[in-house]
Amino acid sequence: MRALRRLTVLAAVAALTVPLGMTAAGASAPRQSSAAPTAAVAEPFPGAYISPWGDAQVALGDEALAWMLREGITLEAISPFRMDVDGRGFSMPIGSTAGDGLDSKGRIFYPGGLRFHHKASGKTITLQSTFIRVMPTPAYSAGVSVDGKRLSEEVSIAESTYTEVMAGARPSFTGFRIKQAPFYLTQEAADLFTSVTGGESPRVGSLFGTLTPNFDYVPTRG
Repeated sequence: MRALRRLTVLAAVAALTVPLGMTAAGASAPRQSSAAPTAAVAEPFPGAYISPWGDAQVALGDEALAWMLREGITLEAISPFRMDVDGRGFSMPIGSTAGDGLDSKGRIFYPGGLRFHHKASGKTITLQSTFIRVMPTPAYSAGVSVDGKRLSEEVSIAESTYTEVMAGARPSFTGFRIKQAPFYLTQEAADLFTSVTGGESPRVGSLFGTLTPNFDYVPTRG
């Protein structure tokens, strides 16, 4: 079992550093999205590639959900992100833009985002563009707008550790999966919420949510 686990972790790490064009034989190029914003995406990082296809699921933490309820916050997903029916999480696609490879800032780009509507202040905080940072440490970061006005190009919202992320690495029939990697709220995100709304911020270091990405390398006939 230890040998299998070691191989799984090595495979997952290797998948983060496979050179462009070296995915499964016959895999077609990543699908492009003309609507995706490109200004926020840095130059590609040579030789670093993640996955041409897949999906990721985010399950919001219980403490984060309780905080949203206390603050009267409603959460809206920006397409192609999709809220779960029960409102306790959301999904986002992998492979929908040219940002599937790591950029020069060590990030994977996602075209969707989230809107937090704060009832008491009437403020809407939008997190878009969305990035999952792979290095130097795992993190969820995003550009921030308030009521449609850009506040920052990138704020670190939640962070994790390589140990916790890779603990859930498993092989799949078409690639590999990382199960329920935890991401914890940053001081930067808490300060942002308080300064914008005047409300009570979530607890720094509390579980924002868990990320479960499925990275697929599916051969095609093309």
